[in-house]
Amino acid sequence: MTLLIAGLIGAAVLPGTAHAAPVPTGKAALTKNPLYKTGEFDWTECKELDRRPDNLDTYRIYLDHLLDCLNRSWGEEFKQAGLPFSKPTVRYITKSVATGCGKYPINYAAGLYCPANKTMWVAISKWQLADPTEFTLFNVIAHEYGHYAQHRAGILGQAMRMQKKASKAKQYAIQRQVELQAECFASAFIGSVWHSLGRDQFDYEDLMDMTIGDVLHGKTKNIHYWMKRGWNGNGPKACNTFIAPARLLT
Repeated sequence: MTLLIAGLIGAAVLPGTAHAAPVPTGKAALTKNPLYKTGEFDWTECKELDRRPDNLDTYRIYLDHLLDCLNRSWGEEFKQAGLPFSKPTVRYITKSVATGCGKYPINYAAGLYCPANKTMWVAISKWQLADPTEFTLFNVIAHEYGHYAQHRAGILGQAMRMQKKASKAKQYAIQRQVELQAECFASAFIGSVWHSLGRDQFDYEDLMDMTIGDVLHGKTKNIHYWMKRGWNGNGPKACNTFIAPARLLT
């Protein structure tokens, strides 16, 4: 989930991006973003680390390792796009906290990206702590990283500006484009590292079965469409929801 609240803070730029091109603005940031012209994610190794039931520290280490994989993969995409890039700030929580974008809706959102402080918030639930084989946390951190990538590429900022001037129905429509793209980004990354996870295809199918839509994220069938599109496309180029037919964005 994204809370579309404006506000930026400075961030260190990774080596090699100091002379990157300016972040695009205007409609082109949504429809013709340089990220769509990059190649597929590299097929890197990203083996899942072991977690122990009800041991929060092992879950944090697990997520930190996944974050390292995401930083590598997305850093390369931004390099190919010629855009500046820096690593996000990430916080793991088990209860509602102040995020910089309001209080975390712990009973609604599994993850949240706050553009006001460029921070990804990932909630670790009791049922996840009880099941160290579950796969939803992997998807949550990949999805929220997708929102961070949108922010760094100028996509999220332009979407926020458009929402300010739009009707309620149009605001929801833009939000769905943002959310479905982040879901597509997440699946593209997951597909690129799947070979190294040692998981069965059932794990991904189970994840899809657990993914239910709503007015902000799109219908379940459309979420599944963009998940599959990202998985098969293996990169951001497959995820341009801003030129997609309306029937795929409801």
